[in-house]
Amino acid sequence: MTRRTAEENRQAVLGVATRLFYERGIRAVGMDTVIREADMGNATVYRAFPSKDALATAYVQGCADGWFDRMNHAMESAADPREKLAAVFEALAQETSGAGYRGCPMLNTNTEFPEGDHPAHLVSVRHKQSVRDLFRALAVDAGIADPDQLADELLIVLNGAYATAAVLDGARFGARSAALARRLIDAA
Repeated sequence: MTRRTAEENRQAVLGVATRLFYERGIRAVGMDTVIREADMGNATVYRAFPSKDALATAYVQGCADGWFDRMNHAMESAADPREKLAAVFEALAQETSGAGYRGCPMLNTNTEFPEGDHPAHLVSVRHKQSVRDLFRALAVDAGIADPDQLADELLIVLNGAYATAAVLDGARFGARSAALARRLIDAA
């Protein structure tokens, strides 16, 4: 039997927690469930993550990093900044159409942890600000007259699409958000 490194254990625990937290919600999943599903001992799990708050924060940070990885990949083939903006919403439309889509992890985290000083809450707020900053930077690169307005409007469409697609038909509302984003980009 091969022993795992501390980092391998950490990644295994985080992988299990990511699945459970996204499917059920952070507050609904206890550490005992994570430990059982990770098939590791308490000491191994708590060495990797000393508290549930630490695990929740790592989960949210991983989701934030993953979002930027996916969107950067989606924007790779677009040379024009306007097309890069539109590519984000095309990727969103694909994400929201999946059967396992349960909403935006950042919005879900804000709902579960409205406390402004909770570390997971802070990560989700920083992520949303970084998304807005990305939209603004692309709007500036595209020569948009009011890049702040477009960045704000696109962030509203993005968050509205993520929230609505979690409750109603994800494919339909994802596609509609992509079309609405395109109209806003073209009008700007």
